Amino acid sequence: MPNPPNLLLLADPPTQATLSKDFVNAGVVVILPPGLTAVPVGLTVDAALQVMDIPVPLDNLPWFVWMQSNDPARMLTAYQAGARAVFPRETPPQVVVQAILRSLSELRQPNTAPRETIQRRYQRRDFILLEADTVLQVQSGVLATTMIHQDGAEVLLGLSGPGQILIAHPADNCHIQIVAHTDALVSIQDWETARHQPDFPEKLRVRLQHMEGWAAMQARPYLDQRILGILGLLASQFGRPCDQGVVIDVRVTHAQLASAVGATRTSITRVLGELRTMNKLLTVGEAGNERFCLREAAPQVHC
Repeated sequence: MPNPPNLLLLADPPTQATLSKDFVNAGVVVILPPGLTAVPVGLTVDAALQVMDIPVPLDNLPWFVWMQSNDPARMLTAYQAGARAVFPRETPPQVVVQAILRSLSELRQPNTAPRETIQRRYQRRDFILLEADTVLQVQSGVLATTMIHQDGAEVLLGLSGPGQILIAHPADNCHIQIVAHTDALVSIQDWETARHQPDFPEKLRVRLQHMEGWAAMQARPYLDQRILGILGLLASQFGRPCDQGVVIDVRVTHAQLASAVGATRTSITRVLGELRTMNKLLTVGEAGNERFCLREAAPQVHC
């Protein structure tokens, strides 16, 4: 069995020390940014990223970044420099460890697309890293697809639930990432295997229609229309009837709505309040587990 790949982890000294212990049993070598033999005192992830503003050869080593500030521009720099995943500052350490170990386990496999269906479990907030020419199908749970713009802004491109498929995005400047919105079970196949499945054309058609509908709702001229449009699409995916209307049975935060419709969280809060006053929307559930409820079923249209 070949030796496991080395890991380049850009982090401050306490993080390096903590995570190194977690990777000892995995046989992973935690190394420093190119040209550095020791982490200088006070060097944070962001400082290391400044060193890497001009991409340098990394000998194809997989590397990850755990941000120590919430600067979207630095996150984008990391992706542009070739980071396999970038973890926000608030990511729990155990999530970082699990995601990296899972990625390294996948990298140890032969460098070919899987010929048989592979099932993988992910915990909430895990990054899902797909190899080229693979197709993922959600078995249970919900996945979020996001894109990071050149200015560092993050845009929610949609949520995918059971039965839906996602196709690996090529390595380019789109900076699209998939994150487990909830705990999830997925199956992964190579493209050639997936496309010969009898139900694949229908699943692909549904995926294309969903993407088209999401884009159309984002293009609506008024903010309240965009919010109701996105919530309507989510209701068609995750809705269940209730006495008050249709409950969207997946938690969507104000920040996620803001990233989906191109608005600030303050604007989202204001418009949601207006929609509640107009009796078009209400919130059900306990604090931290709230669900949006549409008073009327959204029409199945794309514009």
